Amino acid sequence: MNTPQTQPRVVVIGAGIGGTSLTALLATAGIPVTLLEKNRYLGGACAGYEKNGFQIDFSTHMFTRGARGPLGEVLRRAGHPDAIEFRRTHDIAEIRYPARDASGQVQSVPIPSQAHRFPEFAWKAARAANLGPLDTVAAARMFADMMRMGEVEVDSWNDRTAEEYITQFTENPRLQALLMFLLGLYFVVEPWKASAGESIYAFQRMARDNWLSYPKGGTKAIPLTYCRIAEQAGADIRTNAGVQRILIEDGKVRGVQLTDGTSIDADIVVSTSSLRTTALHLCEPGVFPDSYVEAAETNVGSYIAVQLKIALKRRLVDAGCLMGAVGATSDLLSVDADGMRQLFAEADDGRVPDLVSFYCPIPTNFDATLAPEGHQLLTVCSLAPTTDVALKDAAPLWEEALLNTMRRIIPGLDEEILFIDRTTTSWMEHWLGKEYGPAISTAQIPGQVGDKRPSITTPVKGLYLAGDGAGGRGVGTELAADSAMECAELIVKTLGRTAPVTWNSDRHASPSLRHVIGQALRPTPVMHAGRW
Repeated sequence: MNTPQTQPRVVVIGAGIGGTSLTALLATAGIPVTLLEKNRYLGGACAGYEKNGFQIDFSTHMFTRGARGPLGEVLRRAGHPDAIEFRRTHDIAEIRYPARDASGQVQSVPIPSQAHRFPEFAWKAARAANLGPLDTVAAARMFADMMRMGEVEVDSWNDRTAEEYITQFTENPRLQALLMFLLGLYFVVEPWKASAGESIYAFQRMARDNWLSYPKGGTKAIPLTYCRIAEQAGADIRTNAGVQRILIEDGKVRGVQLTDGTSIDADIVVSTSSLRTTALHLCEPGVFPDSYVEAAETNVGSYIAVQLKIALKRRLVDAGCLMGAVGATSDLLSVDADGMRQLFAEADDGRVPDLVSFYCPIPTNFDATLAPEGHQLLTVCSLAPTTDVALKDAAPLWEEALLNTMRRIIPGLDEEILFIDRTTTSWMEHWLGKEYGPAISTAQIPGQVGDKRPSITTPVKGLYLAGDGAGGRGVGTELAADSAMECAELIVKTLGRTAPVTWNSDRHASPSLRHVIGQALRPTPVMHAGRW
């Protein structure tokens, strides 16, 4: 074992957003910290690689609140508020679907960046979904209700489903399906099962901050920036350093054992893996009470996704992201609630759904330097079951279904493809190091959010959890960053330290109405054709 430190030493396991943000916060607070990453790239789901001049994300991301949300709050607390530039495009996204007539033309509904264009978007979306006046008013009432809710009322919906919330406003099964899709998209779960409280919180914060965006330099810019800040403050960051076991004696952490057989002493260990993986695989049997082990075994994760990274010879899409769902006879704007349920039932059975969902950020529309000049990069994913579900349709069939869907909604795609990199669910499980590979380790469903979410503390003294498996709230990577801030606050308090003054802000504070109105009226910078 290494020589004990004069100050308490923290070891953080995993260099995703949760681990890197926590390391930056602890290091800038003056706490000795070592970050261990089993892979050769830092970043977890936000890591990236280079190929033929393209800078490619391992996973598929947009960031609902950009610098105004938890990702930016980590930077502010670490004393580097402007270290990452989050960019937006003129049309931040498009809902696309094939023509429903003989014209064969692809149809789209642009989703604007600027708040003053939202009424036009709502009108176009209502027409595309063939909503009558009463249905349109019902949808508007629901979104207005979400925007005006206070914190206590939002939390009162935590243990009720998004479906329960939506059916207060409409009985139209097509409108229900569309609204459930839009709210469930945040959490990669069956949309009707998503926590209504978490859905309302996520939508409200996204709309009020109005900074759905993507970082200059690709998604890896976020964890790499956190690591640079941490190293400048004295943190020890190691790659190719997998943890075999968390070492525990007499109910207290004493360090970690690495896969190469070496050990590191530590007074505090923070696992950013899932609750399930931490309790059932990283710790010896018998260190936790039976009730805690049972909670880990029954903890529900989200779905995952198959992914394609499509490098193009030239620009084919102007929006920042494409989204929707396309089937043989229906699409996102025409499917009803039963059709949406059928999608998930087929996925749960290991079969490629007839209705293929797609979510396709286009990084090069935010930062043209992520590809050779004039080229474009598509990063598209589609819902898939986690690896504990036996696939009746082999992995290549899922990938081909997604590619065929992209062909339907992007005319001329095949002629412009340079190469396609494919990412299977089993590969993502291996890369992330979380059993079964869920996109969100602890799914945001009733019973797993709010005060019922797994705690960042554990029954073992000195062992904490952070990331998307415990604590925090929000969407994906933002959830992980929020959990890291919660964990950092508790560790500093436990050690009897005074938190830096930059930590005094309320990380869950919502922008004031005055701020929201000001943002709606003030022109905001966006990318046009890849340029400011």
